[in-house]
Amino acid sequence: MIRVVVFSSVSIVLAGGHGAFAGQYHPTSGMVTYVFDGDTMKVESGGIFFKVRVLGIDTPEVSGPYTRAEPFGRMASERTKALALGKRVGLEYDSKKQKDKHGRLLAYVTLPDGRDLGRLLISEGLAEAFHSTRYGRKTLYHNLESQARKARLGIWSVFRKK
Repeated sequence: MIRVVVFSSVSIVLAGGHGAFAGQYHPTSGMVTYVFDGDTMKVESGGIFFKVRVLGIDTPEVSGPYTRAEPFGRMASERTKALALGKRVGLEYDSKKQKDKHGRLLAYVTLPDGRDLGRLLISEGLAEAFHSTRYGRKTLYHNLESQARKARLGIWSVFRKK
């Protein structure tokens, strides 16, 4: 069974009715329906569910089938839930690479009040900035990480000063 979903003038084909996504549609907003951890969530837009990885940040892991819990992982996950779960967020794409190797959309997430989720988590010491990847907010995110490190916030509180 093949269904066609129309968004304005964009047609998207879903194969088999199982949510398999055949098009190149990248939503610009959606409702957060599930938070996997501090930097990964499920977003529903137009009846389609997308797994979104917050671009430019990495939060500590929570316990899962492929990961072991890391310090502050649960706190980062809970913070993201408090800020985004059940809320409509904006999604902004930065680079030519809009998906990661796991097929997740890579996007900056804007909260309903206009704040940047990645920026907020880094500032609170609940995430670190990507170091090896290119993205537009890299300088900003690195500066925020440096401030959180100096203040020994969150994940940076467990490291000894050098």
